[in-house]
Amino acid sequence: MGWRMNRTVTALLAITLLISGARAAAAIDDLELAQGARAGLELSGLSLDATRSPTDPDLNGDGRRPPVLASGGDVKNPMVALLMSMVLPGWGEMYTGNDGRGRAFMAAEGAIWVGYASFEIQGSMREEDYKEFAFVFAGVAHGATSEYYQDIADYIRSEGEDSYNEGIRSEARSLYPDDLDAQNEYFAQNGYFGDTGWGWESKARFSEYLDLRHSASLSRKNAFHMLGLAVLNRAISGIDSAWMARRHNQGLKDEPHARLFVAPIIDERGFPGSQVTLEMSF
Repeated sequence: MGWRMNRTVTALLAITLLISGARAAAAIDDLELAQGARAGLELSGLSLDATRSPTDPDLNGDGRRPPVLASGGDVKNPMVALLMSMVLPGWGEMYTGNDGRGRAFMAAEGAIWVGYASFEIQGSMREEDYKEFAFVFAGVAHGATSEYYQDIADYIRSEGEDSYNEGIRSEARSLYPDDLDAQNEYFAQNGYFGDTGWGWESKARFSEYLDLRHSASLSRKNAFHMLGLAVLNRAISGIDSAWMARRHNQGLKDEPHARLFVAPIIDERGFPGSQVTLEMSF
């Protein structure tokens, strides 16, 4: 009887110990789970600490704690950074805290638009130069169309040997080989006669006119290239700022960089231009 009682007591003690151990293990598991949940909630801006008040200065206005980053500071939205840089290159970099990079992109943007304005002004001045040159040395009236200025760049004279009108006559015969009336009508509609005619006083003057037109065209092309650089500067800055936002959120330092530099230059002929340098590190 005593042995049976002792065996019963022992069994009860064993069961009690097993239950206590299971409860302890469950408590430990619950504690670890709670700590993990706390850490996850802290990172997402929530808190398990019931002693904190929603008016705690560490909490946002909605009662949430700001996210904790390895680098400190708040979260930067990569899409916001990209859009800011598309509006103004460098703005997105400043948003992510990279002021030096932002100033570099803004300086490049300023240089690009200064270059664009300079080339546009230069192109307009050179266009006026070749028009005045044609007025003085070919008898071209002021106010002629751009097509007319192109035609006088193709032929040294409007009438005579190797002239513009000879070219029109040849076109008319090619288009209407068996219709003389159609040839004459085509010639009358497309030829230059009387006050609309021209004749360069020498081949040297004709060559000078071609050079002036080429210079004006080059200035216009350079202005167009400046617009392309403005688009490129925005694309690079947008990608760079979004990249910087991600690295900021990850707490990374010594980040790679990409910078676009635009510098004005003067070529060997004395014409202004620009030099573009893209600097990248990984």
